[in-house]
Amino acid sequence: MAPESIVDHRARGALEFCWGDGERCLATYRMLRASCPCADCKVLRAAGGDGHAGDDVQLADIQPVGAYGVQFVFSDGHDRGIFPWGFLREMLEDAIGRDTLTTS
Repeated sequence: MAPESIVDHRARGALEFCWGDGERCLATYRMLRASCPCADCKVLRAAGGDGHAGDDVQLADIQPVGAYGVQFVFSDGHDRGIFPWGFLREMLEDAIGRDTLTTS
């Protein structure tokens, strides 16, 4: 299920996802870039790489992919990963459990 809203906190370098059940998660651009689900990034991470997620990565654009999910375009030009809503929600919940993300 898609979030009710996505708020871009550009000054903080993060997106806030507001879900229908009231949960709100703040994910940094760097975390999103490092978690890209595209085939190239998956292979890189499996080989021990970090997904090219530098501390200075910015979000250039957010593109909806129908009712399925969202595609992020990053300042390094990467735009291949499509984040299905279910994958994104699970990733954010896992990050909350590891204290790498904040909730409000």
